[in-house]
This record gives sequence, structure tokens and C-alpha cells, in this order.
Amino acid sequence: MYKKLKKFSAGSLAALLLLSVAYMLPMASAAQTRLSVDPPLVECVPKGETFTVKVKIENVTNMYAYEFKLLYDDTVLEGVSAVRPPDHFMKPSDSANQFIPVWTIKTYNATHKYWHLGFTLLSPELPKSGSGVLVEITFKVRVSPPWHGMISSALDLYDTKLADSAGAPISHVAEDGLYRCFWQPPLIKPYLKVVPPTTLIPAGAPVVGTADAFFNVSVWVYDAAWDWWIVGIEFKLAYNSTLLDFKAASVDPWLDSLGDIYMTPVVKGTRWDGLAYIHLAVLLLPHHYPPATWDNPISEDGALVQLKFEVIHQEAMPWVGTSPLDLYDTKFADIAAEPVPYNPPVDGLVKIEGYVIGRAIDLYTQYPAPYGGQGFNKPSDMFWPQKEVELYALVTYNLWPVQQKDVAFQVFDPQGNLVTILCGRTDENGIARASFRIPWPCEDPESLFGIWTVIATVDIACVVVNDTLQFHFDYLVRWIKVTTDKDAYAHCETIKVTVEYQSYAIQERDVLLTVVAHDELNVPFDYDFLKTKVGTNDMSTWCTYKNYTATFTLHVPKFAAAGKAKLYVNAYSDWPINGGFQVTPTYTPEPTIIIKPE
Repeated sequence: MYKKLKKFSAGSLAALLLLSVAYMLPMASAAQTRLSVDPPLVECVPKGETFTVKVKIENVTNMYAYEFKLLYDDTVLEGVSAVRPPDHFMKPSDSANQFIPVWTIKTYNATHKYWHLGFTLLSPELPKSGSGVLVEITFKVRVSPPWHGMISSALDLYDTKLADSAGAPISHVAEDGLYRCFWQPPLIKPYLKVVPPTTLIPAGAPVVGTADAFFNVSVWVYDAAWDWWIVGIEFKLAYNSTLLDFKAASVDPWLDSLGDIYMTPVVKGTRWDGLAYIHLAVLLLPHHYPPATWDNPISEDGALVQLKFEVIHQEAMPWVGTSPLDLYDTKFADIAAEPVPYNPPVDGLVKIEGYVIGRAIDLYTQYPAPYGGQGFNKPSDMFWPQKEVELYALVTYNLWPVQQKDVAFQVFDPQGNLVTILCGRTDENGIARASFRIPWPCEDPESLFGIWTVIATVDIACVVVNDTLQFHFDYLVRWIKVTTDKDAYAHCETIKVTVEYQSYAIQERDVLLTVVAHDELNVPFDYDFLKTKVGTNDMSTWCTYKNYTATFTLHVPKFAAAGKAKLYVNAYSDWPINGGFQVTPTYTPEPTIIIKPE
């Protein structure tokens, strides 16, 4: 230590002393040495993300020491780190030939802080000439720009001092930097959609004039990004008034949860093509008044209104009637009553099958219509391992229930092998019941995955009638692939995991997806999860996989052992502590990543 101080005292101590008074001395105008922030302008780094600027020196001769302050707005930016890169301009030939008198963040006032950084070489190190990087400074963005506004923070270099090997000040100019971010419209645009996309009134007893003639659909908003600040939505919906009669509209509880909602009275009319239409709008009222201000907009995905219709016309089989539920003239407005751009709406369809006269049997499962296969030769939604299949058969003659009739149920696996044959007797409503649980054999149980077929037959006055039903048997979730944004990660980095999966489910079902990371010593170090749904509520998608994608982020802590780490990807019906169960095997092989040593 004494030797270091002895070396330091010769020329470098004088340099440091002069740095403290350099601002008092006149600067030579001939030199064009520049101390600058690079890049001079940083724009639109999102909230929560980081960026790095360099403090560079240019055209300097015999530089031996520097000191500067970099002022920034602490309400906009958070100072994360200031490091000298491995090849920084002042890098000594021997690490003992350097001294850092100050390297810290200090408070300037209630809103601003500054980096105070100083560095000097020590004898016998030679001075530096030329250009290069002194420091790399990283900031984290604290806030997002306000709606239609801007945030900014100067990166102000001040109290800058450079000294040569004799301790004399070096004339220079200092050039500041700037971070700024203007509000930008979201990349996604909102749109409206009729849910469910298809409403089926299946073949069976006549529905006109009965309670079964009524059905509900919803109009949903999708991709309503928060930054659009949507508070008003308007639309028209056209339908075939010879088949349907509009009965009522009501605000959906999801929309009502955002605040006080005003729904305009429904206006009815006739469109140019002869279709009837309804016209309405919903408005999220200000949360505070006066002046009119909102705490939140209408955002994300959710149902706006529920619409009730009645079927007013149906004919005998094989008649089929259809009516569009055609969304058009959609409009979105923000808190300034300005229009918001949008994508085209997604329409709905109502399909009415004819009623049946004569001998009939309708085979279906325990799922509600239309997902159980209600209607002749209609498929059912899927089943998964060891789930019980409940079979029902409605037996009628001229639409009147036939009681005390024995119904045969024959079940075949995807290879056409007979699995079971059952019988049930119809009750006072003409419904026979039977059930079985899908086998899960000890060897190769997945060989039973595929399309199962059930046939039901009944003898009505010496004439046998039948109905056929099919359903998929599979895991509720099937993995497609799991990928990461990189192969190797350093400590304190973020792993971004993309999971692609698929499902035969038609009804919406809750799924909990989890990604867990273990290091090479099998120590868990982070996890992420997503509660989501699979299913389309659209029977027209039967027999096709529906594909989904989810993204997860994991943090690599300092305690994670360097080496190979594994990611375990699973899907559950819910957390096990809540009674949830695993709905598909763990993704295999477990993706492997590398945690790099320091």
C-alpha cells in the first residue's frame, strides 16, 4: 500500500488536485477534445426495460485522469450500473496502475440524481491519446409516456474535468444526451366478435313457441389495448327476422365491473338487403366528475353485451334454416371522443335444424347442447383418460317420448374393436341411460387415443331406428414444442420460454400451465405460470386440433449453479392444492439450457 501511494504521489496526485480546480482555469480553444454521451438520443425504450449509453472521449492527447457528473431525472429513469468495459480507453497495462476516487450515484434534488464518476492512472502508467469509451452507463425506464404525451430525461454531463500526465487540465467540450419517449399507438387494434360463433338449434321436437326457442349470444371486444383508452363502443347487428326475433339486450357483468356503464336504448331497423338490425352503444362513464376523468379504459378481452333472441320459424326435417348475426358499422371512441382504429368484426351464425316426426332416437353424452352430440349423427366434445362417458338416448314417436323401451349402446375404439355393449330402459321422458369409463390399460394406453364411435338402437313397433355418435379420446392438452430465446444465460438474466400446445377441446376448459427451472444440481430456481383456457365453443372445429401459444419468463438468480439447467413444462386443471390434477404428461425431453459461469 505504501508503494502504491508513493507511485501515486509523483504526478497523479497533482492531477487529481488539479481536477478539483480545473473548472477555474482558462481552457485552450485550439483543442477539439470531446467528452460526449453516445448515442446522443435514446428513444422509446418501454417501461421496465433497460438501455445503455456510453461516455466517450474523442481527440484527446496525454490523458491521465477524468471526473464528471451525469445528471438524470430519477422519476423517469433509474440508474442501474456504471461500468468500465474490458477494453475501455483508460485501461492500464497493469491493474495496479489505477485509482478510482469516486464512483457512485448521488441525489441532486427531489426529482434528479447524478452519477459522479472519477478515474486516474497511476505512475508508471503512460497517458492515453486518441478516442474511445470511458464508461458504459445503464438505466432502467421507470414510467410509460402518458396518453398522447411524452416523457424525457436529459443525460446532462457537467462538472467535467480532464487532466494530462502533468496534472494540467485538458481543454474539451461536453456534449449531453437525451432519453425521450412519445406515446405511440398500440400495435394491436380492437375488434368485436359474436360469441359463440355458431349457435345450433338441433333437430328434435319443435321449438317454436316453447322455452327451447330462446337463446343468448354475446358481443365481445378483443385486443382492446389499455393505451387506446377506449371508453365507448358502438355497433349494429343484422339478422334474419323471418327466423329470429330480437328480445332484449343487457350489459355483461364483465363490462359492468370496469365502472358505471351507460347502454343506449336499442334502435331497431331494416337494412338495405332486407335483414333486420339492432343498433346500440355502450359507454364507460367517467370515474370522477368534474372534470371528467377515468381511472381505467375498456381494455383486454371481454363481453360487452348479452343479446337474447327467439326462434320464430322452423319446418320439418330435412329443412335447415340459417341466419347471420352480422356485426357492422362498429365504432370505438377514446376519452377525448376521438375515433380509435379497429379491425373488422367477426360475425356469428344461427343454424336451425328441422323438427322430427315419426320414430326417432337421439344419442348424446352428458355435455350440454350442442357439445354433447344432441341432434342426429352429431359428434360430442372430447373425453380424456379415465373420464366417465355418460350415454343418453331420447326415444320419440311423432315427437312424443316412448317409455319403457330398451335401448342398446355399442361402443367401439378407434381401431374398430368392440369395447362394451350396454342397455338402458327409457323413463317417463323417453330417455335411456348407460355409462362406461374409458379403459387405461397397463401397456400402451395411448394406443386408445383417437375417435371413438357409439351406436344406439331401439325397436319401435317392429322398426329399428338408430343414431351414431363420435368423440375424441385424448389428453386435454398436447405439447407441440418448447423453445427459449437463447441457449445460454448469465446470472441475473431472463429466460424467455415459448410454449406451443394444442387441444381437441371444444367447450372452454380451464388450464394451468407451469414452467419450472432446476439447475444442474437439481435445485429449483424460478417458475412462471399462466391460467388460461382451451376450447373454441364452436362445434364446427370438431376433429381438428386448436393450436395455442404462451410465453413465460424466468429469472436466473446468482445462487443457480453453473452448468446444464432443465425446464419442466406441465399442464394442470388447477393448482394441486386446490384439487387440480395433471392433464397431460410433462413435456419431454425436458428442454436443456446452459447457465454460464461468471
